[in-house]
Amino acid sequence: LTLPWALRPACDRWQPACDSEARLRQRDSAMNRKLLISAISNLSTAYNLVIINVSHVTIAYQYCGGADACSAQVEAASTAVLVGAILGQLTFGYIGDCVGRSAALRLTMALSLFGATISAAAVPLGGDSSSVLTFLALSRFVLGVGVGGVYPLSATIATESSSNAERGRNASLVFSMQGVANLAAPLVSWALLAVFGVPATGSGGADPGLAWRLALALGALPGLLLVPCMGEGRGGQGGGARHTADERMSAPIAALRAEAGRPAGPSSTLLSTLRQRKYWSKLLGTAGGWFLFDITFYGNSLFQPTVLSSVFHVDQAAAGDAPPLQGDLAHNLCAQMAVVAAIGLPGYYVSVWLMDRVGRRRIQLQGFACMAAAFAALGLAYDSLESAGAGGRVAMLLLYGLTFFFSNFGPNSTTFILPSETFPPEVRTTLNGFSAAMGKLGATLGSSAFKPMKDGISAAWGPAAGLRWTMLACAAVSLAGFALTYGFVEDRRGIAMEGAATAREEDNNGGASAAPIEGGLGAAFLTVPANATAEARVRREAA
Repeated sequence: LTLPWALRPACDRWQPACDSEARLRQRDSAMNRKLLISAISNLSTAYNLVIINVSHVTIAYQYCGGADACSAQVEAASTAVLVGAILGQLTFGYIGDCVGRSAALRLTMALSLFGATISAAAVPLGGDSSSVLTFLALSRFVLGVGVGGVYPLSATIATESSSNAERGRNASLVFSMQGVANLAAPLVSWALLAVFGVPATGSGGADPGLAWRLALALGALPGLLLVPCMGEGRGGQGGGARHTADERMSAPIAALRAEAGRPAGPSSTLLSTLRQRKYWSKLLGTAGGWFLFDITFYGNSLFQPTVLSSVFHVDQAAAGDAPPLQGDLAHNLCAQMAVVAAIGLPGYYVSVWLMDRVGRRRIQLQGFACMAAAFAALGLAYDSLESAGAGGRVAMLLLYGLTFFFSNFGPNSTTFILPSETFPPEVRTTLNGFSAAMGKLGATLGSSAFKPMKDGISAAWGPAAGLRWTMLACAAVSLAGFALTYGFVEDRRGIAMEGAATAREEDNNGGASAAPIEGGLGAAFLTVPANATAEARVRREAA
């Protein structure tokens, strides 16, 4: 009355195999969703950080009559987001360890949405038209708190959602969305200015400034697109059920430690965690390297107009002139920023390709070394390139772009990954947030120090000397980053992450093997499961 056993569907004969395949598909779907959320969150973060470079130029000309007329307010608006980011990284790193990564990420994205939206509605706070930049500084501080929290949370989610063999690649892909945003921001601004026009200099509130308002408001779009994806698809499990792979990113770390049969331990604060000496050498590598790198990276990025004006020999516009947002490459800030971003963008994807092959430590070492060489070449050869005419300007722009290429194929990518896989799960986002906050502290130092340093040297020894010594200072900082990486950074590629979703799904079938951690003063051999991924275990069960 039934089909012969040999002709029955495979799922009738091998129900365990089908169950395993279903679990595998469910896990992969959940992890891919987490990676997508992390990637779009990083896109939103980078766009909101970079878009102000064009917007504050437009606003300064519209409300102040020129960039020099309200330079202090412009600098405050540029720096406010970094100060907010430091607070967000310290706060939401700790919150992520307390309430779960996904819940904390939803809160950071809500703050980013709010900050981007109110930034687009900036108006003067009184009779002084330049106070629009004060409004912008306050709104972007709120935005900074949100985007700052994204750093430790998205990095941790990306690494904990990946297998050991693909952890570096996946985290690098997530971070590469920042490169896309760095290119998109000037292109979006350029397009909006072409459509709606550049506000007339000194027009104030008489011109609505639709171009810069829409450019700032678009920073909320990625977060809005994520709203349908950020609901947790949880099954109705009872209190005794184990967390699924999708839920692990959402559960407080104490619950995950209890699930693994380990004591939850007393809750610790950021300060109590920082007092533990066992983390100090690791923090020198993760937080120290990030601090030194961001001095050069954000100092150049946030004050890119100052550097590019020197590269292209563009004189400061006189009062009443139009802002430098139209015309040829030498006079169009949007075009200059797009060229530099396009030169640097491939560096992200070279990192994606080589992150799990070459390793984090080696990539960070070569990145710092090549950055130092490019900065030094730009500084030492400045006089020669300046006198070489158009060819010299092109070479100068390429050298400046190479500093960003080797930043992205180097410490810009690795500093994002290293903290999330260096520390244990109970303090992972807390110390990841601290490391990122030290990076933003370096960014604040770089962005606030480079322009005054250049202006002071230029006033004493001429304009050429200002840029030359600024680039040489960046080279020195890069060499310091190389030394710190060599001494204190460990390469943990292929090493199982404690508390990661894939590690929790793996068992100890096949015993354990010793895997070396390359480099660093803490280099040692760790014992890790020989079976590399959860997929391998599921496949064995199916077989």
